Amino acid sequence: MKQRVITGAAFAVLMLLGIYFRGWVMFLLLSAMLVVSVEEVYRAIRATGIEPVRWAGYMYCGLTIAATLVSFFVKRNAPLQMIALLLGVMAAMIRLVTRGKIAVESLMATVFPMLYPGIFYMVLMELLRLGDRATVTVALVVAFFSASINDVFALFSGMLFGKHKLAPELSPKKTVEGSVGGLIFCVLFTMAVPGLLRLIFRGDAAFVAGIDALPPTWAFGLLGLVAGALTQVGDLTASMVKRHCGVKDFGHILPGHGGIMDRMDGVLFCGAACYIFFKII
Repeated sequence: MKQRVITGAAFAVLMLLGIYFRGWVMFLLLSAMLVVSVEEVYRAIRATGIEPVRWAGYMYCGLTIAATLVSFFVKRNAPLQMIALLLGVMAAMIRLVTRGKIAVESLMATVFPMLYPGIFYMVLMELLRLGDRATVTVALVVAFFSASINDVFALFSGMLFGKHKLAPELSPKKTVEGSVGGLIFCVLFTMAVPGLLRLIFRGDAAFVAGIDALPPTWAFGLLGLVAGALTQVGDLTASMVKRHCGVKDFGHILPGHGGIMDRMDGVLFCGAACYIFFKII
C-alpha cells in the first residue's frame, strides 16, 4: 500500500505540472502515455496467442500525435485524427489480406487498441483545445482527478460498507456500496473544482473571468455523476480485457499500480465525459 500511495502521489504531481503548464507539456505527456498504453494492450492481447499487426497500431499513434500537433496551428477543424484512425485500420487490413489467410482475430486484435485506448487519448488531447485557459484547466483537473477521487472513495466505502458485489466476474472486490460512495464524492469534487481554481488563481483577472463564464454548479454536479459512472465503466472495461487475456496488470512501469493503462483506465472514460460536457454546454 505504501508503494502504491507514493507512486500515486508522484503521478498526481506529474499531472498537476502538466495541467499547470498545459499546452506542450501536457501534449507530450499524453503522447508518451498513448504509445505506452497501446503497447501494453497489445502485449496483453499477445498473451492469448493472437498476433496483432502492431506496427499498424504504432503508425496510428504517430499519425494521431502528428494530426493533433497540426490542429494546434490550424484553426479549421479538419478531421485529421479520424483520418489517422482510418489509415491505421486500413493499414492493418491491407497487411492481413496480403497474407492470404483468414485472420479476423488478428484484425480485431490490431484495431481494438486503436479504439481503446487510442481514440480516448485523442479525446484527452482535444481537451487542450477547448478554449480559454480557465476552461482547459477545469476540464483537465476534472478528467484526471475526479477519476482518482472516485477510485479512492469507492475503495474506502467498499471496505467500510461493502456487502453486495458489483461485477464479481470482472472485479470480485468491487461492491455496489463502494460504487455509490465513489460516485457521491466524485460529484462533490467536480462541483467544487471551479470554485477551488477560482480561489487559487484569484489574482489572475482573465482566469477568474473564464471561471465565471463556465456553467453553473448544478451542471458540474451532473458532470460529476456521469464522469464518475463512466470512470467505473472504464475500470471494469480494463478488468474485462485483462481477465480475457489472462494478465493481472497491463504493465509494471508504475510500482504498486501496474502499467499506464492500469492507472489511466478510468481517466480515459472520465476525459470523454468532460469533452462531451464542454462541447455541448
